[in-house]
Formats: sequence, structure tokens, C-alpha cells
Amino acid sequence: MKENKPFRRLPQQTRSYQRFNQIVDAAAQVFEEVGYEAASTELIAERANTSIGSLYRFFPDKAAIAYALAERYAEQMKSLFATYFNSSTVLYSLEEVVSETVNAFDKFYTSQPGCREIMLQSLISPDIQAVNKQADNQIIEQLDNFFALRNPTLDPDRRRLATLVTLEITNALQLWSLQESDEFREQIITETKFVLIRYLTPLFGDINDAKN
Repeated sequence: MKENKPFRRLPQQTRSYQRFNQIVDAAAQVFEEVGYEAASTELIAERANTSIGSLYRFFPDKAAIAYALAERYAEQMKSLFATYFNSSTVLYSLEEVVSETVNAFDKFYTSQPGCREIMLQSLISPDIQAVNKQADNQIIEQLDNFFALRNPTLDPDRRRLATLVTLEITNALQLWSLQESDEFREQIITETKFVLIRYLTPLFGDINDAKN
């Protein structure tokens, strides 16, 4: 089934590509400062130091800009995940890998301008949900491969189920954490790590608990 992406005119030349990214960068800053709902294309154009007409050459509305920003963050999140779950970390302790990954994603969500707003917007935007789902599909494959290396004797169907449950738990709890105060968010992050480690240890925690 063909994905129904929000319309936007993709840049064809270097100068246009720079302007495209300039607008997306500006939108990230505006979303961070005033929130998605209060942001406007006029405010984004002003922050990007460009005309509203130039903005509309690439994006018909604010939602299309948010979609482009979601795509950018999705690519970065896939790369971030790959740095923690790969063949070089398979011998690390489960607690270390899980804790460092959850911390890294929490830092990403809260330090990248506008990222928290984009993630929260995914609660009501099917388009952004589709972007995140596509990223999740790649992360699922990476995680499943990691678990296969860690415990090659586990039934593949059982391993796949553990992979899916792990991702769903993490996504749900981290998305919840982004809606809360910083103090409570940190408590949720701590609980996320506890839940994941307790869930995964019987399956993957007693094979290679220490670095080689």
C-alpha cells in the first residue's frame, strides 16, 4: 500500500536544499519555544529569515513541516539505536545496554529542539505515527538480531515476541514520560529500565553478562 505522505516540494538544487533545511531548523526552534499548537508558518518563516511565500514553495502548512522534522528525527533515532544494539555490544551486561540506551533516547527526546513536541504530536497525527512506525520496523529487526546473537537457542517466535513487547513497553513509557514534569519524567525513566531489565533477564541476561 502506498504511503500517503503530506505534500511538500522537495528541493532539487543545493540552494533550495539549504533553504528547505533552514525552514525545518527554524520550525524545530519555534516548536521548542512556543509548542506545536501556538506555532505558525508566519513565525517559522520569520525565524528562518525567509518570506512566507518561500516557505510555501516547500510546505503547504505547519503539519508538512512537522512531518519533515519527524522524518529527520526518525533517521537519527535509528542511528542512535544501532550504536547500542549491535554485534559489538552483545557481550555487555543486559543492565548496561538497557540503561545506556534508555538514557540516550531520553536525552535525545529532551535535548533536540522540538523533538518532544514532535513525539507528542504523534499521539494525534497519523502521518507522524507512520514515520515512527517505519523507524520502529527497522529497530525491531536490529533488536531481534541482537537478541538472536545473545541467546541463539531461544525459539525464534518467542524471541520475536520479546522484541515486540520490549519496543512497545519502551515506546509507551517514554512517550508518557515526555508529557510529565522533568522530575517525574526521570522517575518514569528509572522505572522503564527496571521493567525492561526484569522482563529481559530470564531470556537474555544469563548468557553473556560481562564484557569479553
